[in-house]
Amino acid sequence: GVAPEAKLLPIKIGGLGSLSEAKAFAWAADHGADVISCSWGPPDGKWWNSADVLHYTEAPMPDSTRLAIDYATREGRNGKGCVIVWAGGNGNENIRFDGYATYPKVIAVAACNDRGKRSIYSDYGDAVWCSFPSSDQGYAVVNHPHPLTAGIWTVDRRDENGYNQGGISAEEIIGDLEGQYTATFGGTSSACPGVAGVVALMLAVNPDLNWQQVKSVIRSSCDKIDENGGSYDSNGHSPYYGYGRINAGLAVRNAIAAKAGEIPELDH
Repeated sequence: GVAPEAKLLPIKIGGLGSLSEAKAFAWAADHGADVISCSWGPPDGKWWNSADVLHYTEAPMPDSTRLAIDYATREGRNGKGCVIVWAGGNGNENIRFDGYATYPKVIAVAACNDRGKRSIYSDYGDAVWCSFPSSDQGYAVVNHPHPLTAGIWTVDRRDENGYNQGGISAEEIIGDLEGQYTATFGGTSSACPGVAGVVALMLAVNPDLNWQQVKSVIRSSCDKIDENGGSYDSNGHSPYYGYGRINAGLAVRNAIAAKAGEIPELDH
């Protein structure tokens, strides 16, 4: 929906940390992928339970996957490198324990809601690069309000195989009346492909950008949301939103400007 003319190349990755996971990155790079969208990662702790041990469990990236990502960013796109976007996680926990989303050669994406605030489950920390709108839910314990909408609209499997089976009132609750779309896509697994779509738009107007330049342009293409509660530092980085909520129109304009060499330095 973000980049409706982009072509999709779905790849099964096998289990977390498997050799198939690593091979998927190399296969994508070798078969023409420009952007690799990764909505998976280590198990999250329960976002509402601060005592869950998974919040503090180290989950390193295996060497096979790391080497495959290095290959994709080095050899993909004829040497310009595939742009790899990663879901930040849904445990309301520090992202630093996640060896996947914190790898410097990926873009870690957090989730924000339709009120311009952090989705309550979204992971946070230094590695978060940007945020994208997604689902949320209310949580009275910490005075977190209910979202205004169910989630993100996206295509759905049809009929009984889908999240939305259509019918009366479906359009107001979970999607369209015909059952071809769902309105409940959520989590950072939803935010991640949203950013991947924006990257597709950027590369459509400036295919010469390498993966580092894409990451740098994104940094300068975000709107600062929740400025009072976002804990932005002197470099403009927030642990909850990264450099802010990505602005697709601004990202495209900045990608065009980058043709003239106006790419900001990447220093974070």
